[in-house]
Formats: sequence, structure tokens, C-alpha cells
Amino acid sequence: MRSRTTGTYVALMVVLIGAAVGLSAWLVSSLNEMHERFARESPGLGLAFLVVLILLMVLGAGWLGRLAWRSRSIGTPDQPARVPEDVIQAAEVQADQAEGVIRKLGDDAVKQELNQELTEIRAGRDRREFRLVIFGTGSAGKTSLVNALLGRDVGKIEATIGTTLRGESHTHTMQGVEGTVYLTDTPGLSEIGSGGLAREQEARELAARADLLIFVVDHDLVRTEFEPLSALVRQGKRSIVLFNKSDRFPEADREAILAKLRERLRGLVAPEDVIVGAAAPRPIAVRVRREDGSMETVLEVQPPDLDALRSRIAKVLKAEGETLRAGNLLLRAHLLSRKAQDQLSAERDRRAEDVIERFQWITAATSFTNPFPALELLASGAVQFQMISELANVYGITLSTSNVRIIGTEMIQMLVRLGLVEATTSLIAGVFKSTMVGYAAGGAVQAVSLAYLTHISGETFAEYFRHGQTWGDGGMQAALIRQFDLTSRAEFLQQFAKQAVQKVSSRILHGGSKSQEHPASRN
Repeated sequence: MRSRTTGTYVALMVVLIGAAVGLSAWLVSSLNEMHERFARESPGLGLAFLVVLILLMVLGAGWLGRLAWRSRSIGTPDQPARVPEDVIQAAEVQADQAEGVIRKLGDDAVKQELNQELTEIRAGRDRREFRLVIFGTGSAGKTSLVNALLGRDVGKIEATIGTTLRGESHTHTMQGVEGTVYLTDTPGLSEIGSGGLAREQEARELAARADLLIFVVDHDLVRTEFEPLSALVRQGKRSIVLFNKSDRFPEADREAILAKLRERLRGLVAPEDVIVGAAAPRPIAVRVRREDGSMETVLEVQPPDLDALRSRIAKVLKAEGETLRAGNLLLRAHLLSRKAQDQLSAERDRRAEDVIERFQWITAATSFTNPFPALELLASGAVQFQMISELANVYGITLSTSNVRIIGTEMIQMLVRLGLVEATTSLIAGVFKSTMVGYAAGGAVQAVSLAYLTHISGETFAEYFRHGQTWGDGGMQAALIRQFDLTSRAEFLQQFAKQAVQKVSSRILHGGSKSQEHPASRN
């Protein structure tokens, strides 16, 4: 049978070679005939034909050479890719931006944590280290996979979901990979109970720092698995998906699940990056003969089936490792910069709230002690100018005195033009009556009303500075009305009254302690 097949192949090759030789002879004969025809018409025309023919032959040879070179390059995907210098430079720029934001933070503990991560990012450029993060649900067998890859037990394995409480990294040397590989086990996704959401958030943050992500599943993907994986892949995270515990399925079911996984991940993860394996195969029952000749059934432990995964990891790291590291440095620097900016924004918002609260009390006190209503808006205007200036400083914006007066006066005029002063006074007075305060003194109503308006305008200016000195659609008027609608008058009055009681109580207690200490001092 084999000799007949070989003979068929030989005959086919002879036919193909004969056809090629015949076609070449015909082509040479035709070109020679055309040259002679042109030469008979004119020697110059014959020479021009030869020049054009030689030029076409040179271009054709160049094209064939380039095609062969590209085919050679495509045929050797394991060659390490050159690290793009522009990515490294972009990572350095992002790191510098993150450092500038971190320097502005006030929380020393957070600043130290972010600076430590910044140091790791910068040091990562010169280290040949690869960070592999094992990611997935708590029941998929992540810790078993880490143990199997390392060849030793480093993680606790239990049936209970949520055994891995924090990320744990382990050094690993892989055959075919030059450099140090760090395997990081992570808490599981979709854990219930105390701390489940916090552990999932930590797992997502660790996954975002990975050079290569190993996503572990033990069945077809469900929504709670597909969403985080797709988000990380779209973020640019290189991923390999391991269909773990495949030994528990019949071969037909295993192939069907693998095909379904590859179909579901089409466009996100390449088919060759969806791997079948078993980190901790179930023991197999075998019959053994005892010394007395009787037979018994024992469970024989099976070795891990991870050769395909190891081979794929080594192949990816060898071919793409340096590019992955460079891209991951850029991504980590970007995430760090954003994290630092979010922390700075949160700190600024808290400081802005303190400024607004302080000036609403100053406005209330100024209004309550001023018997002339005509001077109240002027007094509150002066207070508002100072509040605007301090809010600008909180958000790192420098405003001249004239600019503060311009936008402050515009805000006061807008409050009057929209009728918010009268509306607020009427609403506050109504709340006073409904809360059985009775017909309170007009000064108290005016004080609380102007405090409320100061709070509204302060929140509006905080939003203005937070968004880079832009009011958004509709300008100042729309921003002011939006804050007016968002802030409940009743809730503000309740909170204001609660703070007033606390302030008065503190004053009384503080004054009482002084009066008690005074006689003793005289003795």
C-alpha cells in the first residue's frame, strides 16, 4: 500500500516538473520571438524591450525574495519580539505624571503605598521578570493549578469557596523561559459572605498587574466569569484560558465544552490560547493483589495534566514576553496615575466640603447678627468671595481677586434673578413651621436661608473647579439649578439643626469646664 502511494507521488511530481519545464520553454521562446520582431522594426525598439524585460525580472525577483522573507518570519513565531521603545517612553511619562499627583496627596499612608508601587514599576523595566496571575472563580481550581505548576503544595485547598483570602505570589522557573516567573494566586470571583466583594476587587487589581493572565474555568463560561475576563482582555491584558478539571468529563463532552469556550471567546482570546488540562485529576480506582493473594481496590493518584498549558505559557513568554512586559509597565503606570488622581480628587472633595460647611456657618452668623436686610446680601457676598477663593485653592486653581469678584457677583445675581433667595426663605420658613419650631424669629429664618444658599453656591463652584473651570451644558444657571434640585431643604435643615445643637453643647461644656477651673486657679 505504501509503495503504491509513493509511486503516485513520484508520478505526480514528474508531471508537475515536466509542465513547469514546458511552460518555461514556451515563455522563453515567446519572449525571444517578440524581441526579434521588435528588433526587425527598429534596433532601438528591440533594446528598449530588453531593458523593460530585465527590469520586470529584477522587480519580480525582489518581490519573491520579500515574500520568502515574510514567510520565514511568519513561520518562526517563537522569536522574541523587539521591545517597542515608544511604549517604554510612554510608561515613563505616565510614571512621571503619577509621581506628580502622588506628591500632592495629604494621606501619608496612601502616599507611601502608591510610591512603593511606583518604585516597583520603574524597577520592572530593568528586570527580566514575568508576572503570571491565576484568575477565576473560587471553585475552578486556581490554587491546585499553582501547586501543580510549582510541583509543591504552597496553597491551602478546600471544598469551601473563598479559601484563598489574599493574593499570594511564588517564584517559579519554567523550562524554555529566560527569567524569573512569579505565579500569583488570587481570591475567587463571585464569593458570597463577609469580605467577598473586597476579595474580588483585590483579585481584579492583581489581574490588572499581570504580564500574562491565566483564567481558570471548570465548565462553560457563565456571565460572572465572562464579564471580568472580557473587560481585562479589552484593557489589553494578554490571556490564556485553562479549561481545568477536564478529567471529570467524558471525551465527547470535553470536546464540546472546549469548542463552546472557543466560540464564546472568539475575538477576545485566540483558539490556541484556550487550553484543556487537569491540575489535580481525580484518583483512579485500580485492583491490586495483596501478599496473601487476595485482591483489593485502591485509589491511585494521577499526575497533573498540564503539559499543553506549560508549553503554551513558555511559547507566549518566549515570543511576546518583552513586549508584554513593556505594555504592562505602561498599563500599570496608567492605572497608578488614575488611582492617584482618584485619591487626590477624593481628598479635595472632602476638603471642599469642609470649606463649604465652614462658610455656610459664617454666613448664618453674619446674617443673624446683622439687623439690616439690605446689608445681608452684601455681607454674604463678601463671605462668598472668600469661599470661592479657598475652593479654588483646594482644587489647585489660582484665581485673581478680580476673577473671584466677577464670578462671585455673577453667582449672587443669578441667585436673585432666578428667585432662589425668596424661594429658599419661603421653603425654610415652611419647614420651620412643619417641624413645630413655630413662627421662629425672622433672623433665624434668614440665617438658615442664606446658609442654605451658601451651601448651594459652594457645591456649584466645587463642581465648576472639579471639572476644570467649566460649567457644563447650560452654563452657570443650569449648574446652580441642578445643585438646588439635588440638595433637599428638609435634610439640610435637619443636619444644620443637629450641628447647631452640637456646637452649642460644645460651647457650654467648654465654657463650664473653664468656669470650674477658674476658682481653683485663684486658690
